[in-house]
Amino acid sequence: MSNINLAVLIVPGFLVAFGLFWSVVIFLVSRLGGWARLARQYPAAGPATGDTRHWRSATFGLLCNYRTCLNLTLSQTGLHMVPVLVFRIGHDPILIPWNAIADARRRNLLLATGLQIDVKDKASGGVRKITFYGKSLVEDLEAHIR
Repeated sequence: MSNINLAVLIVPGFLVAFGLFWSVVIFLVSRLGGWARLARQYPAAGPATGDTRHWRSATFGLLCNYRTCLNLTLSQTGLHMVPVLVFRIGHDPILIPWNAIADARRRNLLLATGLQIDVKDKASGGVRKITFYGKSLVEDLEAHIR
């Protein structure tokens, strides 16, 4: 087999393998970080309408960072969250009603301002912690929550 024929097989094989690996990792992140659980409890029925912020960051719990990969919409009904296209595997859109936020507190980090919200977990009776980053986003979230 010539080197050209081998390259013709390796390149598509690598792309397929990488795509499968990426899909599995993103799917596992949605399950381990709590996104999937929140999406089951607070599903978004359709496209969001309101003040949309693209490429925003958030942390679910302690382990799952969604750094500059979330599109957030602040509407009258609540906070709509959906990752950008390449991160959507296993990440159904979420619409958290404003009254489902049990608490919100500002967190001043070294180089960023954050807002940690406690979202009521209907299944366990506890809360899920989500921290959003960016001063303007934090101020707008506070205005809607309070």
